[in-house]
Amino acid sequence: MSDHRMNQTTTPSLAVPPASLAASRLQRIEQILSRVLSCFMVCLLAAMSLLIIYSVITRYFFQSPSSLSEELLRFSLIWLGLIGAALCFNGTRHLSLPILFDRAGATTQRWMMQFNNLLVIAFGVILLAGGWLAMEKNGQMLTPMLKVSVGMLHGAVVLCGAFMIIHRGLFALRELGCSRRTLLESLVCALSLAVILFAISQFATTSLWESLVYDHLEATSLLILFSTFFLFLAMNTPIAIGLALSGLFTLALQIAPGDLLAVVGEKMFSGLDSFGFLALPFFILAGNIMNQGGIARRLLDLALLLGKRIPGNLWQSNIIANMLFGSLSGSAIAASTAIGGIVAPMAKEKGYDMAFTTAVNASSAPTGMLIPPTGVFIMYSLITGGSASIAALFLAGYLPGIMMGLAVMIVAGIWARRHNYPVDKSPWVWQEISQVLIRALPSLSLVVVIIGGIIGGVFTATEGAGVAVAWSLMLGLVYRTLSMKKLVKVLAESAITSAVILFLIACSGLMSWSMTFANIPDTIGELLISVSDNKFVILLLITLTLLVVGVFMDMTPAMLIFTPILYPVVTELGMSPVQFGVVLTYNLAIGIVTPPVGTVLFVSCSITGEKVTRVIRPLLPIFAMQLVGLLLITWFPFFTLWLPGLFGL
Repeated sequence: MSDHRMNQTTTPSLAVPPASLAASRLQRIEQILSRVLSCFMVCLLAAMSLLIIYSVITRYFFQSPSSLSEELLRFSLIWLGLIGAALCFNGTRHLSLPILFDRAGATTQRWMMQFNNLLVIAFGVILLAGGWLAMEKNGQMLTPMLKVSVGMLHGAVVLCGAFMIIHRGLFALRELGCSRRTLLESLVCALSLAVILFAISQFATTSLWESLVYDHLEATSLLILFSTFFLFLAMNTPIAIGLALSGLFTLALQIAPGDLLAVVGEKMFSGLDSFGFLALPFFILAGNIMNQGGIARRLLDLALLLGKRIPGNLWQSNIIANMLFGSLSGSAIAASTAIGGIVAPMAKEKGYDMAFTTAVNASSAPTGMLIPPTGVFIMYSLITGGSASIAALFLAGYLPGIMMGLAVMIVAGIWARRHNYPVDKSPWVWQEISQVLIRALPSLSLVVVIIGGIIGGVFTATEGAGVAVAWSLMLGLVYRTLSMKKLVKVLAESAITSAVILFLIACSGLMSWSMTFANIPDTIGELLISVSDNKFVILLLITLTLLVVGVFMDMTPAMLIFTPILYPVVTELGMSPVQFGVVLTYNLAIGIVTPPVGTVLFVSCSITGEKVTRVIRPLLPIFAMQLVGLLLITWFPFFTLWLPGLFGL
């Protein structure tokens, strides 16, 4: 033993370089911090789930609604969103647009990373300072039920900023320890930002600047808002940070920097202070629990039964199963993964064209974003201030969602007939049918309970989300597919996913506020009307714009950015807020299947092993048929408003 120790101490080749040792220690610190925050997030979401279930029970079984639990849930949601968002800066969970980044060389990518790192740290400093000012301002104010200082609750903004600085700061220190070149790049980036800010401050003192701000405020605000935002997108900056900073730059035209800083903390906090937003994390959690519960297999068995006699029956069953599972999970990616993962081996074994199989799976998965219950409509309703009720949106989504799925089924049927795919003509067996229905009914009954409860006014969308969590947990226990280890993992993943969306909502609030402040929606509306005064032409232009946006941007940020811009325009044209919500969702749902940002397409290709280039060709006729449906729901309100009208909504 003594010889071994002596060899360890005297062998110079085993010595750890100081830089590597320091980087290792910094990484260890970051890992510990991330684990602590992750545990906090898991515990918080678990407590919130129990609390919403308790609220539903006390209200409907004991007729004693709890205002205390409602207040606890609201403030817990804010902490979940802000602390979880800070945790996500430890990795790459925040959404960005890496089109240019992926095509850039290694050197350019390093410069972009350094630039974005400085931006995140800078925004963290803004949150830290703004949150502190908000704490001081609201320190003496108490909440109605908890009697807790509102200023103390604003501490979530301070902690968010602090953790962002720590995470990105530790990352920068690790990078700086790697080489002198990295240190030089960081210094150059910091110096460049300082020079740019100094140049802007000097330009702001000129007569030209005063003329732009005072005489052409709307046009100048429009230019600054979108030029800075698209610059951030091009630099692969996290979309949430780009939204917030471009909004702050625009607001700085009219508000002094000191006053603006004091408002940031309150706006980030109040941007999430809505009981309605609670439906988002709970529906996400319910969907993730279902993904673990073996529900996909049961729904696919039902779909195989329903699509049995239709040409291309395996493709048809895939589409039907995606429509069923997508509506339950609320996620196109989950549907394409769960259902596609089961169908792909079956299709390969039966000799189906795998490129077309991939196209069918990818293009039918987004139907669940339209067929309720879906969190997308909840988010849209809250963005528009409740002008479109969630119950009406849920009913309005049924026909368009089915139309999107039918478009894929029609093309699949034509393709199957043209290539002589056999049809399953085996006789129906009642015993088999009954077994399949019995296995699928517990899962399908969730839709009946949730939608029936919300439309019937039995409970709100948020309470319905709580019921969905309880129901999915019960199914997991009944099916014996949800262990404690899986549940903790599901809670962690759901908390992170929710935090990314909530932070986007909070940051988009700054951008929306800046747009309203500068009358940008009115300016854009005037521009569109100047092109044509024909309602159908303007709606076609809006549809084409959204289709292009969907190609390059994920659904959540696109909805948060373009709803406040286009909503006043379409309502001025006489379009119902409910109809526009469905049209917007349909447009962006197509976008998540189109490259270069088509996440659902890439997931489907990874499942089957097909190249994207081979899948594009069979996707084209499907897209053409889906676009026909899109134009129908855009130009004819019947397809979206008939069902809500039937139920008096």
